[in-house]
Amino acid sequence: MDWKRVVTLGLALWLVPFLVSVVLFGVRADHRALFESLITVVGVTCAVAAALWYFRVRSVAGLREGVLLGAVWAAISILIDLPIFLVVFQMAPVDYLADIALTYLAFPVITTGIALALQQSRAGN
Repeated sequence: MDWKRVVTLGLALWLVPFLVSVVLFGVRADHRALFESLITVVGVTCAVAAALWYFRVRSVAGLREGVLLGAVWAAISILIDLPIFLVVFQMAPVDYLADIALTYLAFPVITTGIALALQQSRAGN
């Protein structure tokens, strides 16, 4: 794995949805469901784009790398989020896990799916 690339993309995966959430924060008060949906779509879109960007230069991709990549990206986002949501916003850990951290499970699902699709494509299946 190209760890510099993994970490850089992982940081971007956290930063872009965070910046969008700051811009849309006014929407959150009146339309929480819309806000949550928009942020989820932004995060998933970024994860797909980052995974495609990461794997475009990898000659070999498979289950192990896909799972690890997504798990590292999820961990980066959670580690950055934790102090913000638990300390600054005083969110309960259980609420953070249910409301935000659970969404990051999309990262390994996306990266694993793309890695397996690339593996099959390169194998000629």
